[in-house]
Amino acid sequence: MEIRELAGADLPVLLDLCQRTLPLDRFTPTVLRRRVLEEPNRNPAYQLTAWDGDRLIGTILGGVREMEDERMAWVRLIAIDPAYRRQGIASRLLEELEGRLRADGFTRLRLGNSAPSYFWPGLDVRYTPAYCFFERHGFHRIGEAIDMEVDLAARDWDTSQEEARLEREGYTIRRLQPSDREAFSAWLQELWGPVWHYEALSSYENDPISTFVATHGGRICAFASYNVTMFENGFGPMGTEPDLRGRGIGRVLFWRCMQDMKALGHRTADICWVGPIAFYARVADARIHRVFWWMEKEL
Repeated sequence: MEIRELAGADLPVLLDLCQRTLPLDRFTPTVLRRRVLEEPNRNPAYQLTAWDGDRLIGTILGGVREMEDERMAWVRLIAIDPAYRRQGIASRLLEELEGRLRADGFTRLRLGNSAPSYFWPGLDVRYTPAYCFFERHGFHRIGEAIDMEVDLAARDWDTSQEEARLEREGYTIRRLQPSDREAFSAWLQELWGPVWHYEALSSYENDPISTFVATHGGRICAFASYNVTMFENGFGPMGTEPDLRGRGIGRVLFWRCMQDMKALGHRTADICWVGPIAFYARVADARIHRVFWWMEKEL
């Protein structure tokens, strides 16, 4: 077995490996390119692959973030060819990654939730072998995140009446435009911080731009984005200025995103890293779909 750093030319075989070994998720070339090659603070030294000759048999993708008071490292993805499991390959890859991180001064390693760019907001508890592997290697649980699922075929997500009401109150609901970029960026940085700033601006990479905004007096005051984090049927983030909440603006923006996702051919929408569970259950009959555990270890 040879361990080497991931190269851009490896993406097609990495895609095949992920599709075969991670069946709960929908990996696509676009998802891999954005989450791997366009990873913030990408360092190829932390993106490792294992090979048997010219066959990719495993990978562990690490990433790092500069927190306010700490430099943090993550295991962002791990996948082992089923034909090569129980041969110590995952352990070898993890040990190599941990050694490189220690050498660079990192003292803590977490799983999954490497916002603002991540595949999962933690470890999906249904990937049981992965949980057993990480627990055996010293990781412990520190929290959890929840995703909710929306059946897009359940309704037409029409917002015309609500938008007419909001228009009478001085609010306009529309798709984000290229000309909004500077003002939208400044607004996100001021109110929502660097994670949502990165995620929401990523919607400019999609066609059509996958963010809807509410404006009042020509100024953006609320937004909702989709297909900017996790996988290609993912919804979020969404935010409304605090003093404007309760007017139904968020629900209309959310439904506009559901309209788009349905038109793009998605059967379901995955609301990522949910905060207000009751809100989405009420406005979309969303149900809890995935539970992710946050796990970490000291290096």
